[in-house]
Amino acid sequence: MKKTLIFTLLILVSLGISAQRSRRAKTPPPPTPEELAELARQERYDRKLQAVERVTFIDSVLVKKSEVIDVLSLGNENGSVHSYSEYFKDVKVDSLNLTLFRSQLGDKIIFSQMDANNILQLYASEKLGTKWSQHQLLTGLQDTISKNYPYMLSDGMTMYYAAQDKDGLGGYDIYKTRWDIDEQRFLKPENIGMPFNSEANDYLYLIDEFNELGWFVTDRGHKGDTVCIYTFIPNDSRKIYDSMAYGRDTLVALANINSIRDTWTNKEAVTKALKRLENINQNNKKNNTIDFVFVVNDNIRYTKLNQFRHTQSQPLAKKWLAIIGEIEKMYNELDSLRLQYRLAKSNEKSQLGNRILQLEKKYEQALAEKHQLEKDIRTYEQR
Repeated sequence: MKKTLIFTLLILVSLGISAQRSRRAKTPPPPTPEELAELARQERYDRKLQAVERVTFIDSVLVKKSEVIDVLSLGNENGSVHSYSEYFKDVKVDSLNLTLFRSQLGDKIIFSQMDANNILQLYASEKLGTKWSQHQLLTGLQDTISKNYPYMLSDGMTMYYAAQDKDGLGGYDIYKTRWDIDEQRFLKPENIGMPFNSEANDYLYLIDEFNELGWFVTDRGHKGDTVCIYTFIPNDSRKIYDSMAYGRDTLVALANINSIRDTWTNKEAVTKALKRLENINQNNKKNNTIDFVFVVNDNIRYTKLNQFRHTQSQPLAKKWLAIIGEIEKMYNELDSLRLQYRLAKSNEKSQLGNRILQLEKKYEQALAEKHQLEKDIRTYEQR
């Protein structure tokens, strides 16, 4: 009896040890930092998916990333967006795709630039007379990193920009902030959520308040140098889809903007918005006609007088254009005189020959003056 009891106890102890070993064997290893980061990102995604903004998209167009700024040409009342290299004549930063916003009056610029620690920050400068103030770092935006693509609304207070933030959905996300007059700093930036932000790069969010249209750029679903520019109708206040009324798959499709027609709940509003967009495009075509081509360097070409930045350049450019007109007239006149000379009688050739020689001399002087003006203008523009 005693042997049987001892044997039974031994079996029970052995089973207990085996069970403990089995439990220990089945205990999963702790998650890696990468797995924890992915879990946090998925949690952010699911949270934002429950608050997808109800936005009406009216148009989309695929372009090369390098052509985005040329395509997004807004009216003067909205300010303007430029590449950093175009405005500061620094081609070394072209690969970073840094952008600059210039106010409607042209007296303030906000731009992205590397700081001393090689981190992209936003800076501002104001025009004081004919000179620009020293670049000032925008304060209050420290919660986001790698800041670029700024755009300020006409109120001079509300700013949108993009940042590669650790708490974002992935890549560049679009943020909104407002200037605090009392504190003299920007308020804590707010991620504007879906459908504008995704796991890809989303940036360059612009609003034309006069025409009640907005644009933003994304590379979601596209590879290489191709991006998509979406046009939408801005909301007066944020409206979201009822997550209880839509399944997850539908919410994901709306967040990804799989079909812009799925957002057309008000056909009349879409029709009117498309008409406004058509008018903008027609005006841009008229305004974008090429008046001339002035080569500053291998990377920069001007086609309009207002593109010359230096105060000394515009009067020189006007003179340059006038001389070009004179050169063209003299060239046509010389062509006509030379034809007359070939057909003229012997007694008429002497007088025609003298006129040709005099005009050729004036023509060469005009060419020399044109080349000197081009040299002077390039010197000013590349300072």
